[in-house]
Amino acid sequence: MASKNNYRNIFLIGFSGSGKSVIGKKLANELNLRYIDTDREIELLEKKEIHQIIEKKGELFFRNLEKKILKNINFNISHIISTGGGIATLKENIETMNKNGIIIWLNASLETVKDRLIGSKEIRPLLGKNIDNNNIVELYKDRIENYSLANIKIETDNKTINKIVKEILDKLDE
Repeated sequence: MASKNNYRNIFLIGFSGSGKSVIGKKLANELNLRYIDTDREIELLEKKEIHQIIEKKGELFFRNLEKKILKNINFNISHIISTGGGIATLKENIETMNKNGIIIWLNASLETVKDRLIGSKEIRPLLGKNIDNNNIVELYKDRIENYSLANIKIETDNKTINKIVKEILDKLDE
């Protein structure tokens, strides 16, 4: 097993429902590293849920909070950082992540994303209250180019959490 000293910060990016949070927690546990979820940090800072922040103050305000949270991380300590699905839409965030660690794209196919999100009880603010096929497809296609800037791409379809984490660790050891 790889030791935590082999890694700098590891940023997990990907679309809503790709598994960033669950994989991030498991990976942090495996590597004995600190875990940060940027969406949870924003909720703690604002004392509101993400969907409430976006509804009341708008997407631009939220994107600026993401940028602030990202820049305020102490990158001298290694972390596993699960990001919000849209964090990679800002070039400045990609630059911050590249400068301070490794970006891993957890890629779930459009079909998998739709299966996971349609009917989900979790509110996904940019997809609307009634998540449907059309708004998922549109947002997914808009973000693919940004996600492709990652250092490592991991396909997550039809894989267990343990298999995905093992695949990440194998890629990091290459």
